[in-house]
Amino acid sequence: MGRIYGEHGMMKIAENNQVAQLESLLEGAPVAIAVFDTDSNQTLLLNDAFRQSFGYTKTDIPDINSWYTKSFSLPHAKEHILQPWLAQIALDNASNRPATRIETSLRDKNNRVRQVSLSLTLFEGKKVFYVQDITDHLVIEQRLKVRSNMLEMVAKSSSLKDVLTVIVQQVQRESPPSLCSVLLFDKQGQCLSLGAAPDLPGFYSQAINGIKIGPAIGSCGAAAYHEQRIIVEDISTHLNWHKFTDLARAAELNSCWSEPIFSSDGLLLGTFAIYNSPSPTPRLKDIEQIQFASNLASIAIENHNAHQELEHRAYFDYLTGLANRRSFFELSSSMLQQASALKENCALLMMDVDHFKKINDIHGHDHGDLVLQHLARNSLVNLPESAVLGRIGGEEFAILLPDTDRATTLEVAESLRESLAADGLTSHDKQTIYYTVSLGVTFSCGMHCYIDELLREADTALYKAKQTGRNRVCTFNDC
Repeated sequence: MGRIYGEHGMMKIAENNQVAQLESLLEGAPVAIAVFDTDSNQTLLLNDAFRQSFGYTKTDIPDINSWYTKSFSLPHAKEHILQPWLAQIALDNASNRPATRIETSLRDKNNRVRQVSLSLTLFEGKKVFYVQDITDHLVIEQRLKVRSNMLEMVAKSSSLKDVLTVIVQQVQRESPPSLCSVLLFDKQGQCLSLGAAPDLPGFYSQAINGIKIGPAIGSCGAAAYHEQRIIVEDISTHLNWHKFTDLARAAELNSCWSEPIFSSDGLLLGTFAIYNSPSPTPRLKDIEQIQFASNLASIAIENHNAHQELEHRAYFDYLTGLANRRSFFELSSSMLQQASALKENCALLMMDVDHFKKINDIHGHDHGDLVLQHLARNSLVNLPESAVLGRIGGEEFAILLPDTDRATTLEVAESLRESLAADGLTSHDKQTIYYTVSLGVTFSCGMHCYIDELLREADTALYKAKQTGRNRVCTFNDC
């Protein structure tokens, strides 16, 4: 009996040693492992990788049901994902088929949602779960997809708001319950306007739209002003937000990290903000996330600006900002057609800078450009709002005055001529340049006229003004 007992004891010791070795092996495994007793459902082991990845200890989840409750807390996760999968594993095990693996979402102890690949092995009265965190892999995969979608939208000239919304929504998916916004920088006004903020409260977006940048203006205003990342972990206590705490409280915003968005040549384009991040302080992953979003937003904004610039150049003169010849012809033709239908009279004026070549020869072509810009600005001030002004040649300008009579037209023309002659231009090198203009005027007389026909008539009148002394107004016809 003693011998038999001795052998049995030795077998028991060997078995315990095997269990200890197995536990030691599982404890040091690089993949997260959770082991539960099949009969009692008690937690037997949460290895180091599991504790590091998800934060839970055996005290937090003493049994398998507590793990299910805490980790599978997303809507319908337990009912529609976990339970059907466990039932399938039971069937597979009974039929000696390999167990299936699923990809699902789990919450960690800090309430962050993690994407995992989950497998289960039934072994000697134990349930051994292998939990592989694939969040980073899926994030990279999703980011590549979003980048591809964004570039396709850019190529198809989708609206900037739609493109930026795609970027914002990707970041929000990565770190719920965060909310994001993109603000666009207006260099001239030194302010930020709304680019995209699909899920921020409307009243909040409206309140920050057009906000001036400054060293202590919230997170975005300060990020744009300093051109560097601004991290505000607690809006309610941060000095940058003391003017906006009530607004932020009403919108239920408690933190805001803002990243400036730069163009490829380093110019400020706007800001990308993340509100209510689940991390109390930004981690390396959070910094990478906001940089990813800012880089994508930069591509979208820069492309949009370039597209707008090309459109502007197609219709506007590069030097003066006035309608170019093509644009002037299109606008004038449309207005003449409308005037003809209403039997209204229109006037067309041709204006030319007197002795412009002499200005270039004496002062240089750069000063000649300044004269043309000065003429454009002053003409816009002195013309009626309904007038169409365009640069149609080197120093030649055309003006269409809709629904006007002869007396009013000549009054406008004389006033413009006198204003330009009296208002000298002071250049950047302190030179004062005076110049005059000659104008030729013609009228549609309430009839249907083509713009090129009226231009020929106005040009004839302009030639007459030049031949009779310059710095004067001459007419082609009377109505």
